[in-house]
Amino acid sequence: MPKFSEIRVVPSPWRPLGEEERRKAASVAANLVSRMDFVTDWRLQKSYYLAEVWSIEERLCRLSDVDFASWTHGPWSLHVREAEEALEADGLIDRVRQTARRRPEAEFIRITQRSKVPPLGDSDEEFLDSFAAHIRYTNGETLTKIAKSTVPFQSTKLEDLVDLDGYLEALRKKHERFVRSPKVAKLVDQAKAE
Repeated sequence: MPKFSEIRVVPSPWRPLGEEERRKAASVAANLVSRMDFVTDWRLQKSYYLAEVWSIEERLCRLSDVDFASWTHGPWSLHVREAEEALEADGLIDRVRQTARRRPEAEFIRITQRSKVPPLGDSDEEFLDSFAAHIRYTNGETLTKIAKSTVPFQSTKLEDLVDLDGYLEALRKKHERFVRSPKVAKLVDQAKAE
């Protein structure tokens, strides 16, 4: 048996979130659960990740500051799991076991009081409405395939954190170059003249 002094402690890759960041993560998680049906932890993890990626791609901003790791079964976040647990401790969500499509039984997360779902800003609410309409009935396996096919996940080594902030910055720079392009300015002027 190794001595205590011989044990090498590896620091956690998960950065701690501040109180405001934790509340935002819980709000996004609650809003996602309230907009979907038959939500398992698996579906919430993949949906939250995809919402972050699509928010970056469509709005050039993040929904929250949560981190995701690249795992064999797709992106997973300790921060999202902690948000779930905080919502459960507050009585806003509960877990129910019931029959499932692909196995005899599964644990589903559901909102207990829709009126108590923490509101997000109008643009985030609008975005999540649109996002949820696209993935509402998508099963966990399909969500995992979609999540694994995203650029940030593809460019991350297994067990490393997915660099969503780096992806956001790269897209912002690309967008800025596009906006400042003389060719684009000429096309905009032509469109305004018509």
